[in-house]
Amino acid sequence: MAAIIAMSCSSTVQAQTKTDNNKKSAIVYFTHSGNTELAAKQIAEVTEARMIRLLPEQPYSSEDVNWVNEQSRCTQEHLNQSLRPAIKPIDIDFSKVDTVFVGFPIWWHEEPAVIRTFLDNYGEQLKGKVIFPFCTSYESPMSEADATLKKGYPALKIRKGLRLPAKSEEIKKWIFQ
Repeated sequence: MAAIIAMSCSSTVQAQTKTDNNKKSAIVYFTHSGNTELAAKQIAEVTEARMIRLLPEQPYSSEDVNWVNEQSRCTQEHLNQSLRPAIKPIDIDFSKVDTVFVGFPIWWHEEPAVIRTFLDNYGEQLKGKVIFPFCTSYESPMSEADATLKKGYPALKIRKGLRLPAKSEEIKKWIFQ
């Protein structure tokens, strides 16, 4: 995955980022296995955005993310959409940021509840910002997460998300649209 995304980090793209985007960006992401962090790092190389990792107060164990277990934490959070796992505070002044990339693994074809906690907690600060969701998944598409995010947070300017890995041209088009 990293090799595919790294192709988008050419000097031309970096020059475009510096000259065309004088706005500041941030990448807020949640990762369990590390794949989303790898994707966030590649986006950071292209955008020069600061990375901020979302950490749940109670970390997810392997048993917590076992989606075939009806009692697992991720399954229960999927079945009860009102559940919001507590997250640790993040250190960022969103007033100095225009664009926020929000990354996560796809769980149950949607964003994890940790992302909804983040958007609930920081939603007021995110108003007026352009939000680009991105996800990592072996096979689930981004479409359901796009729909749930836009429906759940209509006051936020959430753009169409991107599932990584993707072709380098898709990444460039998505970031610089």
